[in-house]
Amino acid sequence: MRLKTFHAKNMAAVMDQVRSELGPDAIIIQVEEGKAGVRVTAALEAGATPPPPKKAPRPEETPLAFEAAHPFPKARDFDNGDVSAVLNHHGLPFETASHFSEAVRAIEGGTLSEAFSTALEATIRFSPITDATTRPVMLVGPPGAGKTICAAKLTADAVLHERRVHLISTDTVKASGIHQLDHFAQLMKQTVSTADTPKELEAVMRAKTTQGGLTIIDTPGTNPFNMDELKELLKFIQTVDAEPVLVMPAGLDALDAQEIAGVFAKMGCQRFIATRLDAARRYASMIMAARPGYLALAAISRSPYVAEGLETASPMTISRLLTALPGRRKQDDKMDKNT
Repeated sequence: MRLKTFHAKNMAAVMDQVRSELGPDAIIIQVEEGKAGVRVTAALEAGATPPPPKKAPRPEETPLAFEAAHPFPKARDFDNGDVSAVLNHHGLPFETASHFSEAVRAIEGGTLSEAFSTALEATIRFSPITDATTRPVMLVGPPGAGKTICAAKLTADAVLHERRVHLISTDTVKASGIHQLDHFAQLMKQTVSTADTPKELEAVMRAKTTQGGLTIIDTPGTNPFNMDELKELLKFIQTVDAEPVLVMPAGLDALDAQEIAGVFAKMGCQRFIATRLDAARRYASMIMAARPGYLALAAISRSPYVAEGLETASPMTISRLLTALPGRRKQDDKMDKNT
């Protein structure tokens, strides 16, 4: 195996060096990003050959004559090195990275973000929270995940679409949680009901029906590895007919995120909202939590401001996040504008 290190100011420039020196079959071993630029260690497997020098085509192999006899598949603007760079940057575990790599490389034509979008659509699950949602939504998850902000964003979206909203909080121990949610509610001319116990929650929901509207229930942070806290949360979930939706921050360790998704799936969650994307640069945790057998990705939040609401999660939205590496962002934006 031939091993070599390349260095440039950005990812696009360093990948040009890799392709020029080792060809499109180069394997990216490591990517390091710093103030001085990007350093990539790449390898070429034994038996593989670097790209041959360019030569003038023979008369009978001019582009028009050759393509007529031997049609090429649709061209694409990325190669194996680009795919490896994305997967290495986000730190996907080896098995998942290999699966994604095969899926992306099997796609002919298009941009890197389009290829990843197609691979994501076939590999993980998406289930958006839409305006048609009428079942009460109970936001659950670990402390500091952003459940209260998500509750406010869901409320703002419902108000924007002229839907009635019943906002409830069971986070009565931490006064700051109630005050924060009540502050957001007042700005939207809404009120917040509180419930200390599962029975109180049942009574509050029964006393105020919202036919055609939306009930949003904010809950206190729950440690996914503390059985007592999980049992307490489960009492609230089982008492009312609400859908528990996990709220989980991006940037977690990939395997921790998968384990947390598995825990809350057993609690009745079927989908999750990924938050704090603005404070993370690696998103393997979202992919691992959304794999089959865990949870479906419903929405993402990349701002702590209520005015910048939740974004519906889609294969292309997540693909653009994954492939927006330093040096590729401008290239992909230019390609998107031309399509």
